[in-house]
Amino acid sequence: MDIKSKHMKNAVFLISFAIILMWLLENISVVWMGISRMFAIFSPFIIGFAMAVVLNNPMKFIETRLFGNKRIFRKTKEKFKRPVSYLLTLLIFIAIIFIVSFIIVPELVNTAQDLAEKFPSYWANLQVFIKENLESNKQIVEWVNNINIDWEAIEENIISFFKSSALDWVSSTFTFASSIINGIVKFALAFIFSIYILLQKETLIRQAKKFIIAFFPEKVANKIFYIGNLSNNIFSSFLTGQLLEALIIGGLFFISMNIFGFPYALMISIIIAITALIPMIGAFIGCAVGVFLILVVDTKMAFWFIIMFLIIQQIEGNLIYPHVVGKASGLPSIWILVAVTVGGSLFGVLGILLFIPIGSIIYTLLSESINYRLKLKKVKKI
Repeated sequence: MDIKSKHMKNAVFLISFAIILMWLLENISVVWMGISRMFAIFSPFIIGFAMAVVLNNPMKFIETRLFGNKRIFRKTKEKFKRPVSYLLTLLIFIAIIFIVSFIIVPELVNTAQDLAEKFPSYWANLQVFIKENLESNKQIVEWVNNINIDWEAIEENIISFFKSSALDWVSSTFTFASSIINGIVKFALAFIFSIYILLQKETLIRQAKKFIIAFFPEKVANKIFYIGNLSNNIFSSFLTGQLLEALIIGGLFFISMNIFGFPYALMISIIIAITALIPMIGAFIGCAVGVFLILVVDTKMAFWFIIMFLIIQQIEGNLIYPHVVGKASGLPSIWILVAVTVGGSLFGVLGILLFIPIGSIIYTLLSESINYRLKLKKVKKI
């Protein structure tokens, strides 16, 4: 009777699962719309949680270094330790953002102006170069000679574009203002939520544990706690490793560019360090920006910059990334590539950053499950 009852339950479960799956597939657009709506509603809390995860490690480091048992401020009252640590962490992040903005933005504006002024002469030099070096290929030479660029017309088109954009902006001022206000409100809610998480994280963890123990069987509760601890460790290690890797590669570029006398050394190094936070592809984005900036000054130096980038990229890819970020994520290189591709396709840059630690969690749990099952089957080595 028990066996029949068990089979009956399994059959009901499979039939129910099949019905639900068929309904989801038939109404995928409605389901996706519902998920998008729920994501929009809870986005301030998701963003706030992400902010808390990013700020947690630096805050914990500052709190330990300043207010630890053997530190200079160890006698500070407990109620002040966490708020002061959080405030210092926030000030450091704000200072970094402002410093980077004040260095990069003015330089980009100046570079764009220089490029606009020098581009006609660059085009003329390129035509002369093609004529002198590709005389044997008359088709290319004729094609280049037939290209006539009206720089004044381009300038007029750009001006008219900005004028029309300004008129469109004026006509949709209310919508624009509403979206700005909505964004500010969401960011404010996310920021407040992140503060609450960081200042009360022990209390929140304790409440979550009580809830899980109360409503789940002991075995399930222990599994949830294990996955929670694993996720926290992997996300923290990955973020720390990614930041450290970005600082190292930025420092390598700054030192190398100063040694060989490249222009815009500080700005390009900062851009590469920032874009390197995007796993695997970020540094190439920074390289493209660097080549663009150096081209304004010297085309030959831009070529040598590409060579230098490829050398540093080899060092970073073979020595730095596997030891710093690879170990932090716990994910083999091939699965990092899969996680980056899938995450980027689904959610862009945010997906790239999230899918590596998520993939690492899945990979770790799956490896443990496989090893456990092989052990039960007494399979020693494959």
